[in-house]
Amino acid sequence: MKNLTVLGVGSAGCRITGILQSMPGAENLRLLGFDCDAEALRNSGLPEENLLLAGVKWRQGRGCGGRINEGKTAAAAERESLSRLLEGTRLLIVLSGLGRGFGSGAMSVVQSVTSRMKIPTVFLVTTPFIFEGVPRCRLAEKTIKGDLTPLAGAVVTIPNDLLFNSTLQATVSHEDAFAMADRVLAQSAIALAVTLCSGNRLAADYDTLSALLCRKYAVCTIGHAAIDPDEPERDRKLIEKLLDSPMLGGSSSLKQADAVFMALNGGENLALVDARSVFENLQKYAASESEILVGAGADSSWGKEMQLVVITVKFEQSEQPDPVSDNVTAPKRGRKKRSGADDEFQPDLFSQSNQLGIMEGTNPVIVDGVNLDVPTFMRKQIPVGNGE
Repeated sequence: MKNLTVLGVGSAGCRITGILQSMPGAENLRLLGFDCDAEALRNSGLPEENLLLAGVKWRQGRGCGGRINEGKTAAAAERESLSRLLEGTRLLIVLSGLGRGFGSGAMSVVQSVTSRMKIPTVFLVTTPFIFEGVPRCRLAEKTIKGDLTPLAGAVVTIPNDLLFNSTLQATVSHEDAFAMADRVLAQSAIALAVTLCSGNRLAADYDTLSALLCRKYAVCTIGHAAIDPDEPERDRKLIEKLLDSPMLGGSSSLKQADAVFMALNGGENLALVDARSVFENLQKYAASESEILVGAGADSSWGKEMQLVVITVKFEQSEQPDPVSDNVTAPKRGRKKRSGADDEFQPDLFSQSNQLGIMEGTNPVIVDGVNLDVPTFMRKQIPVGNGE
């Protein structure tokens, strides 16, 4: 059994996983699909034995109509089946589109199963387009922050709206742009799976990526480029293709990133000096303070093609701390214990002069020569404390 696994969850995840089958490097991967929609699983093109239909007893192969709770219930019913399907997995890449339905609903179940089985897992997920509505965007963010970030080892979040930041929108059809984005995600899944495994020429292992992303919410961009290694000016052309990648967001994404993951894969002739040359030229586009993770792998399944994948990471800014000096103790609620000094001096709450307030200028109420409009504590000169 192949121990490097890609699991597509939901219709988008299964579709992208199905694309992987025809790509270089996929020969070393086990490709699985997990959904409650039987038609989406069939359309993925994945082998039937690699498909897991969720909640079939009550969903009967139908999708969950965008309802996250339905997706979660269907996925939870397949915990044991999913565990058996993932047996022997050494590294897992989970592909899914979030925001509604099975993809979002199943995330907590998948995370729970992989955690219990102690499988190193990278969640490569996309968030909805803004035009799909604020509620869907919020649901996707809630899934990431609530179900994944606090518990998962590594979460790579790719906003679909990156397509509108690319140069493709003016020249490429709507359908072709989506297809290109799917291919970038598919190629990135392969690169992650291959690069994160030890034994490569230059390995950025899972623990390194997990230490970078663990317990942190980050928005990522992702780029892919491929070239014939014998092509003239190979490094320059490879980086130019990468910067034009539809889900990268251009060179500005590299410049603004807190961290950059770079992976170079190629045939058996790929040398360490090749990786060094590409990485040194690419790092010129990143900020000097950015954390850089690099990995390079060589395998005959890649043929002559050289592929470069880059993931930029921008962490969500944490809330600013309360601007109170560390030397200042915040006041406590409730009564303060009085000291002896407090007994010696107790400041008065009110002035002790006989002021009539709103009764000033009215006919006074006099009883036995005493003006009852003047408050008692003032007439009798009773000191009133400040409440401490």
